[in-house]
Amino acid sequence: MTRTIFIATLLLLAASSCTQEPKKAERKPQTAEELTRAIIQEVRDVIQSTDEQLTGRQPVSRELPASEEQDAGASLQLWMENDNPVRLIAITGKGQQSNFYFANKALFFVSQNDGQFIFIGPELKYWLDERWAIQQVTETVRKAKEAELKETADRWLGMLKG
Repeated sequence: MTRTIFIATLLLLAASSCTQEPKKAERKPQTAEELTRAIIQEVRDVIQSTDEQLTGRQPVSRELPASEEQDAGASLQLWMENDNPVRLIAITGKGQQSNFYFANKALFFVSQNDGQFIFIGPELKYWLDERWAIQQVTETVRKAKEAELKETADRWLGMLKG
């Protein structure tokens, strides 16, 4: 728990140092719940800021045909900055949309039809619903989703960069 709070605090500090506008003086989180809420809000702010900064920029795009593994095709769009991925959007032929966000080449946030996912370092730390409320899942389910999201992001990045 202490390690998680330490890592979460580092993420919060790193993310807040990247913001463009000065913020009002805020009270520092005192509990794990307050820290969690602060991290989630900071991620929301970073996502919004990223989306605003990418408005008007042209992504690298690719249409993928249907295959044996994937009965419907997919449309991929990747926004890059200094040859590093920033945002990847994938829309499958089934209408499912996934939004992947990266910082320093590392996946830190994913939004899908079945939830939203915050990574701290290499680990999936927060599984959220559409209202940004934390969902309680077993460690096994969390680890499986973490592996699935990373594999999917890596595969799609490879298709766009390769």
